[in-house]
Amino acid sequence: MYRETAQGCFALDGALGHKAVMRTLPVLVSWLLATSAFGQVVERATTERRDAENFGKAIVSALNERDSQRAEPLIDMQGLGVRAARTVSESEQWQKQFASGVAQAGSSKFVAALLQNLEQTGGTVKFIKVTDTRPAGALVRLDLGDAGFDYFEFVVETKAGRARAVDWFQMSTGELMSTSMGSIGQMFTSNDPGLIGRVLGIERVDKASLDLVRKAGELQRAGKFAESLAALQKLPAAMANTRIMLNAQASMASLAKLDDEYTKVLAKLAERYPDRPETAFRLVDHYFVMKNLPKMLQSIDAMEKRIGTDGATRTLRAAAYYVSDDFASTLKYADDAIRIEPDYVSAHDTRATALVRLGRFPEAVAQFRHTAQRFEFGYTREMFAADPMYAKFMASPAFRAWLPE
Repeated sequence: MYRETAQGCFALDGALGHKAVMRTLPVLVSWLLATSAFGQVVERATTERRDAENFGKAIVSALNERDSQRAEPLIDMQGLGVRAARTVSESEQWQKQFASGVAQAGSSKFVAALLQNLEQTGGTVKFIKVTDTRPAGALVRLDLGDAGFDYFEFVVETKAGRARAVDWFQMSTGELMSTSMGSIGQMFTSNDPGLIGRVLGIERVDKASLDLVRKAGELQRAGKFAESLAALQKLPAAMANTRIMLNAQASMASLAKLDDEYTKVLAKLAERYPDRPETAFRLVDHYFVMKNLPKMLQSIDAMEKRIGTDGATRTLRAAAYYVSDDFASTLKYADDAIRIEPDYVSAHDTRATALVRLGRFPEAVAQFRHTAQRFEFGYTREMFAADPMYAKFMASPAFRAWLPE
């Protein structure tokens, strides 16, 4: 089952306890082709893509080597601050002050928190591709072991020959960092009801609601996630049921490990915002719990439309079929995941489990052996004995020859 973790990602409770987890106008083209402008556009686009790729590889290398001194300069906090400030106020003076404060704070806290998560989970980061956006960006995936996985889509700008991130979209939150840091972040500390109204898209915010939002923010920053959730749930329905506030409630319930509350919030989110790309990743969890295959596939489709296809998304699709007892399709997409990304361990584990459920025991043993050898992982009889699903598998000649009593 996929679930949100404290890292804001999703994890798959695998059978053995492993976790897997965007028309050009013809007239414009004709004009460009008839002028030197087309060549300049192509050259600029090529340069942007090269810079984005170099940035992506640099940030991945620094994070995998846990090198904060290399990672921190790759984040343009002044640029991020400017983008965040624009989501809050139209005042140029306020924007400058806000951006200056963000720049002075630096990227050290963000990098330190990210490196801590990677270290605690034994996680790794992988450069996936250069995005087909303008300007080109860099898509990376965080594989956080038992804590699941997430995607960062970095917005890259090059100034004075330096390619740095000025923003990034985080798949698990469905928001740009500038939005999270700017309008959403400021909302939980603001005394301005107008700001909250603009962020949530509602006309009126009374003082009692303003106080509850501020209280929820204070409790969250103090690590009191259950209390923060309770404060958010006291808001009027017009506020509490907005996408942003439901996302906040889901995060607090998840961090507080209140599974029943988390499920209830996701049900509301699915009812009110079923087709929003910002909620697709989060709602995968809800649809897995409900074993709603069409909705699971719909959410995965939305994810792949944004980030493309890789080993993780194909394994996620395989898992959707697995919980729906369609083991042939599970095997199909696990094979697809391995073809796309041979070193994605969860795809191998999913493939082996699918073979067990299909009763193809010799092939399952062969896959488990391959996984153990390729990823230096040791399987024991006790791991299989803990799940009754493996009883027939353990009784098979193939299994007994592999792991005798």
